[in-house]
Amino acid sequence: MISRGYVAVFAQPHTDASIQGILDSWMSRFERVEQVVPGTQAGNTTITLANSGELLKADHLQFRVIQGQDFAWAYLTRGRRVIETTGLPHEKIALCLDILLELPEVTEIVDQHDDRRLDELERDGLM
Repeated sequence: MISRGYVAVFAQPHTDASIQGILDSWMSRFERVEQVVPGTQAGNTTITLANSGELLKADHLQFRVIQGQDFAWAYLTRGRRVIETTGLPHEKIALCLDILLELPEVTEIVDQHDDRRLDELERDGLM
């Protein structure tokens, strides 16, 4: 199955406060937010977050946002200005795009297939 993905660029690097704001947004709009437990093999252990204060702190964070039968993965690094998402394509709006749309301070959303722009972001040190 083919996946979809997006990269959201933020005005400022991620901090504890901004990450908690992102979680608050997701928790108010979607059914469930899970965090991959830092230090485990990729995706092996997740916990459901009841509120943003339960965030397990780490430099590299991975979340699963769930809405009905659909889910999207989100990856971010503390001190960086991007969130990368992956998920399944959808005939309306893919959840991996929807989770980015109402986040504060997003300056740009780039499709995973826009190699030229992604190369620019990497060259600029944003990814």
